[in-house]
Amino acid sequence: MTRVAVFVLVLIVLAWIGLSILLAPPPGSTELETVPLVSEPSAAPPLSPPGQSSPPGSTPPASAQPAAGALTVHVVGAVKKPGVYVLAPGSRIIDAVEAAGGMAKKAAPEQLNLAAPLTDGQQVVMPRAGKAAGGDVGQPPSSASPGAGSKVSLNTADAQELQQLPGIGPSLAARIIEFRTKNGPFTSLSDLDAVSGIGPSILANLEGLAEP
Repeated sequence: MTRVAVFVLVLIVLAWIGLSILLAPPPGSTELETVPLVSEPSAAPPLSPPGQSSPPGSTPPASAQPAAGALTVHVVGAVKKPGVYVLAPGSRIIDAVEAAGGMAKKAAPEQLNLAAPLTDGQQVVMPRAGKAAGGDVGQPPSSASPGAGSKVSLNTADAQELQQLPGIGPSLAARIIEFRTKNGPFTSLSDLDAVSGIGPSILANLEGLAEP
């Protein structure tokens, strides 16, 4: 019985050793560590560096847009800086004079309506002191003056000469010049009826004093 017990014990030991060998991992193998997956947020698109031009199709800043309704006027006569100026809508003659550097020393602003509103394309003539409506003070009237044997030419007279005509002030004189600049020379006295502010009564007063 003792030998049988020893034999059984040996078999049990051998079986345990064999089972241990079968269950052991092969040499050189390593156990992998399980790491949970974590999704990372997508990176935001890079911003354009300062000073870089906008992509095609983008709208330029509002400040780059030209001002709507701007008035372009030509300022001449007794001003410090005669020339063409662009003024804001609703500007008046005084604004055009100031844009041209102000009045010169020999300016005669009393002969001009500084409060009159401007129109686009208008020419503003600042009179000079010592000059009457028809020419220099103390000099005989020019041949273009009414009553001097010749009529005022509507196509060649400047603003001061046009203002010699009855009913024609600085504003209407400017409109006459603007009209002939845009539409061409007058062909008859009746063409003045197309100028804003001139009606039948003014035309009747100009009979014999003005011509194309």
